[in-house]
Amino acid sequence: MNDNIKIVSRLSRKAKINIVIVIFLFFIVVTILTSINQVKDIVEKREKLLGLEEKLNWYRNENIRLLAFEKSLYEDEAIELEARKQFNMTAGEEVNISVVVEENTPSKDSENSNNLSSNEKVYSDSDLWGNIKIFYNNEIKK
Repeated sequence: MNDNIKIVSRLSRKAKINIVIVIFLFFIVVTILTSINQVKDIVEKREKLLGLEEKLNWYRNENIRLLAFEKSLYEDEAIELEARKQFNMTAGEEVNISVVVEENTPSKDSENSNNLSSNEKVYSDSDLWGNIKIFYNNEIKK
């Protein structure tokens, strides 16, 4: 009898089917997890794309606003205003007047003191304490 028995497998047919089902379910779970990761990446990239599109639209609107502002600068009044402010230009018969202040001019005290008597002194534009002293000597001491 032993010669007629043939051992094909140690596992039963039911156990083999269960193993195949478990392996199949494992592959399905792995496939689902990888697809969830890919879907998550797609959603993140779409959100980033929407943010970049909003930023692009904002820059486009800003460019349109700046172009409109540039076009408004080509009006005669705007050009004249900028020429007056930046380049000190005039329109029509207007005249530019500029004042130059020189720092190295001799003081008026030294020029006027020669012409005045010893009791009379002239106030200086830059010497406050000297002016107070002259005022005290001329007005209060008298």
